[in-house]
Amino acid sequence: MARLNVSLSNELASRITDEAGRMGKTVSSLITEAAVQYIELKEQGLDIGSIHDFLTYFNIITSTRSVPVPFRLFDDMLDISMNRSGEKPLKLFYETGLVIGNLLKNYAPDMESLSRLSEKLKIKLPLDDLRFHRNKDLWEATVSGAGYGQSSSECLASGLKGFLEAYQMKIESVEVMAGFVRATFQ
Repeated sequence: MARLNVSLSNELASRITDEAGRMGKTVSSLITEAAVQYIELKEQGLDIGSIHDFLTYFNIITSTRSVPVPFRLFDDMLDISMNRSGEKPLKLFYETGLVIGNLLKNYAPDMESLSRLSEKLKIKLPLDDLRFHRNKDLWEATVSGAGYGQSSSECLASGLKGFLEAYQMKIESVEVMAGFVRATFQ
């Protein structure tokens, strides 16, 4: 078996030793396991940053107890709900937006960091597009593909209002079309 000398900070060496102890493993076996996992991920075309992004996404999804729903079913359910009681779904989406906004502030405490996080995670989200863009003093959020019907977009716009309120943003305007929402805010 080959031996390698590796230099680690005292803090990292201590953390590895503590973790190995908690797991009932030797330091050598823990480092070997981590190295094997790292190499296998790289061979699959993945990197630690991608894994970290996925774990962030997974934590957000599980924290909000979100479940995937086919967009056609989502659109039809929202059409039925909006036709029966238009204000209730809008209120629910607004309140959910507030909750998700407050949760996301743990990962991205301001709009700049939210913009960066959304760029990293948007490929994993069930959306066609998600952008937070700053244009001078105003921010713009665009979302497309969160359902393709008008009702879906109206509910999304309401959720986005709650979400932005959690970030203490003041909405200047909202544009809603079937399958698309754009909001400007500061």
